[in-house]
Amino acid sequence: MIHFSCDRCGKSIDANEELRYVVRVEVQATMESGDALETEADRDHLVELEEILERLDDEESSLISEDVYQRRRYDLCCSCYRKFIRDPMGSETTSQFDFSPN
Repeated sequence: MIHFSCDRCGKSIDANEELRYVVRVEVQATMESGDALETEADRDHLVELEEILERLDDEESSLISEDVYQRRRYDLCCSCYRKFIRDPMGSETTSQFDFSPN
């Protein structure tokens, strides 16, 4: 049996008893070309990335590759899923402070 836990709060998720939500995040670096005639459809992004990586040595390319593209997968419990859907970028939680009344 596979054990699942929420990647946000750490709660154990029983896959037979409750819902588990899978969030996939894909991040890729992009650069806008100064050439106004070149359309997005005409660009070959893989060739551009390959050319950039070829110019770097092996050590630099492994560091740069993480800056160019990353894919992540997270399991969320029901409670954390609701919080994520309301504020996927976490902007509300970072701006709130819980000060005690004096």
